Amino acid sequence: MKIRGARTKQDVAGNSRRVGRSLAVLGSSVALAAATMFTAPAAHADGSICNPGNEVCAEFQSYGEVFTVHDYKSDGYAALGFLTWPGHQQAAFECLNSNGASGAAEKCDYDFTEGFEVIYWVCKYKASTGPVDCSRDVHDFA
Repeated sequence: MKIRGARTKQDVAGNSRRVGRSLAVLGSSVALAAATMFTAPAAHADGSICNPGNEVCAEFQSYGEVFTVHDYKSDGYAALGFLTWPGHQQAAFECLNSNGASGAAEKCDYDFTEGFEVIYWVCKYKASTGPVDCSRDVHDFA
């Protein structure tokens, strides 16, 4: 005797098989996503920073490790960017833009290992006074 709305063994078995296949597909998708996440290359980041008066700025482009220094104010100062890495006591590289506010930005091209952490900042600069009015440090990755 069939009761209307009741599930038969065949229906339950059919539903179980469908659920089992769905879980297998879901499990495979999760495994593929996890493998992709764990084998992905190191993250790259691009960033920039300006001194408090926005008179000089520096940009770091992680792809190609290009450090660009801008001078935005005609005030007799150049723009000087410093680039180093954690644990290093002083700047390892300097990028000087003495082109003036109406001149082109200065691009300094470096070559670092992928995923290498860098720290950079920018200052106004005059040979007679040295670096003044500097930005804060920015931590980034090549």
